Amino acid sequence: MKSSPNSFPMKIFTSKSMPHTADPSLPPPGKRPCPFCKQGAMWIDHKDYPTLKKFTNYFSAIKKRYYTGVCLRHQKMLKTAVERARFMGIIAYRK
Repeated sequence: MKSSPNSFPMKIFTSKSMPHTADPSLPPPGKRPCPFCKQGAMWIDHKDYPTLKKFTNYFSAIKKRYYTGVCLRHQKMLKTAVERARFMGIIAYRK
């Protein structure tokens, strides 16, 4: 009997059985409601460092919408706010 190179046992995950590493009380990525829409935010302030920090990673890059749950409208505002904060020196360009 000839064995193929990919004959090792593989665990196959379906969308319902996929393990989530995040908090189980949160919906899976891509299904989260926009935090800015929940608050009724009309604009995002570039001087609000704690809010901007939640949406940037360690290297000061903006996190993707899929992981943060931000809608397209607020993601564009967030991008502009982070760019302005970088220009003002509130957030680093890159670490």
